[in-house]
Amino acid sequence: MIRVGFVGTGGFTRHHISFLKEFENVKVVGFVGSSEEKAANFAARYDDTTGYATLESMIAQEQLDAVYICVPPMGHENYEELLIDHGIPFLVEKPLGVEEAQVRKVRDRVKETNHLTSVGYHFRYMDTIQLFRDMLPGVQVGTVTGKWMGSMPDVYWWKNQAQSGGQFNEQTTHIVDLIRFLFGEVKSIYAQEANAVTKEKDASVTVADVGLFTLTMENGVIVQISNTAVLPDGVGEVGVKAYTDQGIIDWQTGHLEKRTSNKLEKYLTKQNPYRRESEAFLHAVATGDRSKILSSYEDGWHSFAVALAARKSLLEKRAIELAEWHE
Repeated sequence: MIRVGFVGTGGFTRHHISFLKEFENVKVVGFVGSSEEKAANFAARYDDTTGYATLESMIAQEQLDAVYICVPPMGHENYEELLIDHGIPFLVEKPLGVEEAQVRKVRDRVKETNHLTSVGYHFRYMDTIQLFRDMLPGVQVGTVTGKWMGSMPDVYWWKNQAQSGGQFNEQTTHIVDLIRFLFGEVKSIYAQEANAVTKEKDASVTVADVGLFTLTMENGVIVQISNTAVLPDGVGEVGVKAYTDQGIIDWQTGHLEKRTSNKLEKYLTKQNPYRRESEAFLHAVATGDRSKILSSYEDGWHSFAVALAARKSLLEKRAIELAEWHE
């Protein structure tokens, strides 16, 4: 039996548990909340679980085999380092954080200790993304576009640049990660952002609500990523599109289309990527075989680094090379 603990008592914790409760070899045993009362109230929803005020207390009281870290970008504290110290594998939701120094320190410790990790870039586990990868050999990619177009979440930390890192770090990182997964590493980025609408409606907003990002890949492909948070709730677009010498490959969260001069193929997303993500991570915990994990902490660092470079590009108003983050 794999005994699992959670740091965080929000929606992502509930979402993960909805799948884990179906796994016969997994038992969720505890939760760490922002207060012991909050953690205890959350634990009351689930049989045979306990709420804790700190990760240290959960580690001391429970025999943990794995921990899921589901906290906002600014809320990582020293959780990853504690789990490394105790040799407990962890799956951490994206993004890895806000501050470079903290995330770099964790990455270095993961590398030094060969610690077992997984990062919640769940789109990598979609069957349609695997189909996308299978379509790329033998075609010449001219250019790629990516988008995360949606509304602004009504949570205080998301609207705060210092706490969330902005939309590109908090949401669009999924698109960046897919670009890396499909087309290789990013060589440079030029970023432009503005607050076009939201700031006038809500003075507390310090994040941009529109952005355009030009990525030059190490293989020479040029990628244009756009994002916005100005749309009304319930309206949005998320996707990656490749323009090739044989046609267009167009991925969206529910399907994949391949268009050529004489044919249109459409594939529906059938497998749940969150479940496959947990299956891969917990398989590694049980067996030591990490081959099914598609994003480790060390890999996730490179997607986080693109957001760091984008922030530098905005400040310095120039394209930024990512070489310093590829070390």
